[in-house]
Amino acid sequence: MSTFPETSFTLLAKIKDLPPGEDGAAWARFWELYAPAMRAFAVFKGGAAAADDIVMSVFGKLVDVLRSGQFDPKKGSFHSYLATMLYNEVHMQHRKDEVRKADAHVPLDETLVENLAAPDAGTVDADWKRAILQAATEHVLTKTALSERDRAVYAFYVQEGHSIEETAARFRLTRNNVSQIKTRIEKRITAIGREMAAAAERL
Repeated sequence: MSTFPETSFTLLAKIKDLPPGEDGAAWARFWELYAPAMRAFAVFKGGAAAADDIVMSVFGKLVDVLRSGQFDPKKGSFHSYLATMLYNEVHMQHRKDEVRKADAHVPLDETLVENLAAPDAGTVDADWKRAILQAATEHVLTKTALSERDRAVYAFYVQEGHSIEETAARFRLTRNNVSQIKTRIEKRITAIGREMAAAAERL
């Protein structure tokens, strides 16, 4: 069974056509597919502290967007549309933070913020792919059957940036053992990331 549920335009159609109160299963499927990458993108662009607020705010807006059929697939892929919404929300949160820091009341033109020119499409796509990679990495390290040792080795070597010699000495392994653990984990990450990206491209 797929780790990330496959989806298609039928999911968008279902969300659009089902009345509120009867679309819970469709939204649950949507959330399961996109929430990890949405949060990773928000962390990447705006930092961890505001990531959950950003994701929830964008998700709330998506309810209106998808129910009303505002998204037009002829104008671009859904993941690029979603990444731009997240980018704009990060920008809005940043402006609000700046206002609070300045202890001044500066009215925000939310319409202007929401209609910011989208960043370069290539940059959005690159950031979205990076967010998917981060979400896939988190999934593999926290939700798959890895040994505690392998998790610790990968975190120490790859995520914390220690040398292979330091890692081997710390965990009493050979350099070859460390490389094998890294390769094994990154194969899983790649497989999950591809699966998630492929599902997103269908939407």
